[in-house]
Amino acid sequence: MKKFVSACLMAGLLTCAAGAAQVGTIDNNYPGDTEAQAQMLYDLGLFKGTDKGFALEKSMTRAEASVMLTRLLGAEKTALAGNWKHPFTDVPQWADKYVGWLYQNGLTKGVSATLYGSQRNVTCDQYCIFLTRAHLDADSYQGTAFVDNDEVRQTDEEGFIRGDAVSLSARLLSTNYAKNGDESDRSVAEKLIDDGVFTAEQFKNAAWDVLPRDYSNDYQYDGKWNLIASPFVCQIADVTVAQCPIDGVQPVSGTDRYAQSDMEQSNFVLYRMDSKTMKLTQVLSLPQESSVEYLGRAGETDYLLVYDWKTETYSLCSVHGDTVKTELTLTEAQQQAARTVYQSVRGCIICTDETTGYKLTETGVEPLGVAAGICRLTDNGMTVTQNCTADETVLTAYNWNGQKTDSYTISNAYQSDDAEVRKHCAPRIIGSDGALLWGTAGLYREENGRLVQVTDSPVISVKQDADGAYYAVSCDKSERLEYYAWTAAYQAGDRIIRIDSDDTVTTLVVLADTKIDELVSAQNGKVRFKAALPADGHGAGHFAYVLESGRVTVRSATDNIFYEYGTDAMQNEQTRIDKLLHQE
Repeated sequence: MKKFVSACLMAGLLTCAAGAAQVGTIDNNYPGDTEAQAQMLYDLGLFKGTDKGFALEKSMTRAEASVMLTRLLGAEKTALAGNWKHPFTDVPQWADKYVGWLYQNGLTKGVSATLYGSQRNVTCDQYCIFLTRAHLDADSYQGTAFVDNDEVRQTDEEGFIRGDAVSLSARLLSTNYAKNGDESDRSVAEKLIDDGVFTAEQFKNAAWDVLPRDYSNDYQYDGKWNLIASPFVCQIADVTVAQCPIDGVQPVSGTDRYAQSDMEQSNFVLYRMDSKTMKLTQVLSLPQESSVEYLGRAGETDYLLVYDWKTETYSLCSVHGDTVKTELTLTEAQQQAARTVYQSVRGCIICTDETTGYKLTETGVEPLGVAAGICRLTDNGMTVTQNCTADETVLTAYNWNGQKTDSYTISNAYQSDDAEVRKHCAPRIIGSDGALLWGTAGLYREENGRLVQVTDSPVISVKQDADGAYYAVSCDKSERLEYYAWTAAYQAGDRIIRIDSDDTVTTLVVLADTKIDELVSAQNGKVRFKAALPADGHGAGHFAYVLESGRVTVRSATDNIFYEYGTDAMQNEQTRIDKLLHQE
């Protein structure tokens, strides 16, 4: 019996196609964009394009979907070689065997007893039902981990296209296969390999840099749950695509570039690892119970936090090629602070205390000159600090060379007689995506080496529309809206605003007594957002809404909302919204 246990790697470790284009509404947040996912499926023989390429922006008929689904399941040869009967009278000849194969295998039931609906455009709901039947003994995706109801509804409202079908098909490969009572604990990708549709090597070559990779120990047990092996492997969609040639090796948290000996070895050994072959090269050896933590990189130079158990010292070390160099020796307090690393494409920044910071560059460590109040480092190496008092917040930007470029002062409008409370509620930056920064201190972007203030209105969550305008969750400057879930505090707003290219701010809707915490999307005049509501004791549930033409519609709710507030929770919330906005 085999049981796969994942070790901890940073969630965003392998998003190597940052900024890649998504086609369609379904977003897997995979390293490879929609085009790359389509190419992967094509390379595996699971998807074909048109005479004009993949045509990801086009809709797809149910007849075309039957071909795509049959190919996705690796059954095209079988379908074309057989004589598959079906009761439908509207299926064109070119799709007949595909539809027949799907029908005979219980994957489609048509739109009526005698019609398949061949010329109708397939919907996201229908395609997800197809995929659910393909990997589960179920006719509904509701309640499964494969797709979210609101995700399906949103996609159908935007218009289901081939790009969405590709994203869902790529997602299927990582999904557990449990059809016909199958209890082998395989992913769909593993089953296709077992069926001979493609090999593990072909899958590795096609899926590399497209699907997420996990570097972990594959713990294997016998029938009595006795551990019999724990090889260090790389897996994609639960398929082992590479294995470390040395036993007793474990991943180094946060990177696919290093591995280490396990705790049972007499010495601690650190290896540099080739991510694709998992070939190891020893970098250093330390006494048992020592440790290494990966901090970040600058070009071809890696930076590690090394603890030598014998000397009880912490060192900041650089690794460039075969050269390991101790750059700094740190105290207990300094090494704790240094674990907060700001990474950019130019290198890293760490702080060892409130006043001392360092740049980690490709050629070594340099004093930063700026440390106090660092809140963000942009992709291009701009450091942004924030200094909050009871009366104001000052945001200051410095370029990679440490030169001050811009500064903004945001007055603290929060009302309280207690200066400490006002300072706690002062405007702040709370989020960024590498180029944008946002928070109760407003919205900012890096542009041509400068920090540009888009607005000083609070921005809790933000999306950019195709026309370049920003849509954001906001609130009054004098308010601090938040909610608590499992003892953690989360910022929220009570309104949706639009910020045009000329920085004009327009309030689209205000929802009193509503804690809006996420703007999901802003496309084609529709704004989708979510709001939190206390549920499940100390937790929080969410409603999902759509704002269109000034009207707010409640679209869905999480299960714990229904559990806490009853089956009519959505209707009651819609009634509240209608009264609040005087909607008829």
